[in-house]
Amino acid sequence: MRKPEDQTWESWVEELIREAQDQGLFDNLPGKGKPLPSRRNPFLPEEKQMAFDLIQDSGHTLPWIADGQDIERRIQAARARVREHYRWYSRRLQEASAEERSALDEVWRGHWRAFEQEVAAINRLIDDYNLKVPSVQLHKFRLILAEELRRVQEEG
Repeated sequence: MRKPEDQTWESWVEELIREAQDQGLFDNLPGKGKPLPSRRNPFLPEEKQMAFDLIQDSGHTLPWIADGQDIERRIQAARARVREHYRWYSRRLQEASAEERSALDEVWRGHWRAFEQEVAAINRLIDDYNLKVPSVQLHKFRLILAEELRRVQEEG
């Protein structure tokens, strides 16, 4: 719908809003009757708040936030993979002969080495991420391989 030439921008917008109200387009909006959520980011200086809102409203995020989300997804995927391999190894080990155990141990060591390489790659990403974030409170801890192995064995 085009704005008529003889109408001000404000009056045209107000007219469109009134027409939408008359048509009931605002009757069943989500959150109706509730206060609007606070959009204020407590970690941002006031002068950067508008830029943050624009980025958020456009469906984008700051690069370091996206990097952090990618790191979390990668950690979860790596842990799930190694947990699955360890459970397979544990089940097979219980019913294996001595010769089969040796072969199973070698297979498990291969999976563990792959996990070890993935942890090293993730830790490099974490190091890069920690250099990008605006505050040390947002830093991520590096993965510790021995703790990861302990967790896998406990969850076994």
